[in-house]
Amino acid sequence: MAKKSQFNWPGLQRGEKLSQQTYFGLGGPAQYFLPVTKSKDLLPVVAEAQKNKIPTLILGGGSNVAMADKGWRGLIIKFETKKPTKKDYLLKNGEVVCEASVPLVYLINFSIKQSLAGLEKMSGIPGGVGGAIIGNAGAYGTSISDQLVWVEIFDGRKVRRLTKAQCRFAYRDSIFKRKPWLVLRAGFNLPEGDRQELRLTSKKIIKIRHSKYPAGLLCPGSFFKNIPVAKIAKTTLAKIDQTKVIEGKLPVAVLLDAIGARGERVGGIQVSDFHSNFIINTGLGKQSEVKKLAAKLKAKVKKKFGVELVEEVRYIG
Repeated sequence: MAKKSQFNWPGLQRGEKLSQQTYFGLGGPAQYFLPVTKSKDLLPVVAEAQKNKIPTLILGGGSNVAMADKGWRGLIIKFETKKPTKKDYLLKNGEVVCEASVPLVYLINFSIKQSLAGLEKMSGIPGGVGGAIIGNAGAYGTSISDQLVWVEIFDGRKVRRLTKAQCRFAYRDSIFKRKPWLVLRAGFNLPEGDRQELRLTSKKIIKIRHSKYPAGLLCPGSFFKNIPVAKIAKTTLAKIDQTKVIEGKLPVAVLLDAIGARGERVGGIQVSDFHSNFIINTGLGKQSEVKKLAAKLKAKVKKKFGVELVEEVRYIG
């Protein structure tokens, strides 16, 4: 590990608690912590960290992750533009081009203002565009990859552009979960839509989300991935109410409710009492407790239904 004197950068912080930088409220201190808002500013600091052999992790909005209790030995870059400008997302040659650091809500609202459809059903999903691409986020039968054309990345040596096919998108998955690449920008080809209808759809979905999920929770979002019906044995499907199947997928909450998951708790981590696929930090939770609770729930579902649950949330550290 490089000595502190060997690595300095304007704005660099030491000992920042990662619990303050994530939706789950988990994580110990980062050895080094640096907020960065633009991709052009991201690459030089990454290069400097590589030069000093400092392990580096890019953290976007902080949703969908469970950080380690011990923190991070190395550099955490908080790549987020809380108040993006018009240069951070724009319509160029028929494509919407957006910086990965932009909060997803800004991209969605921009597309609606431009009367462009395809993202409005993702309204209310927390986090940034980069994180949404990495996890192929989506809702109500749509995913961010549906209208995506290309992704600009830094692969550790150079900046290059990947096609949608090269990103290997799957349900809540992409190649970026397995490669240490930095997502910098993306381009979308969105079809024309009726601005008023798009706006109404967005408002309706946000209202539904707010009615379901109380504000201020320490929660990373949906914890387990919903399950494609094609991956469920026919004998298991026969035990399940088919009206619960949505867009070819079985909401994992159906299985979790069947095992009585609501209210299950390990230490400071608990399954919410209003949605069984929401695991919340009651205030003093730890990543280790998240893992124990998740393992307990997975074992119960496996025993009752023969189905392997897969986390949507990523464990880091």
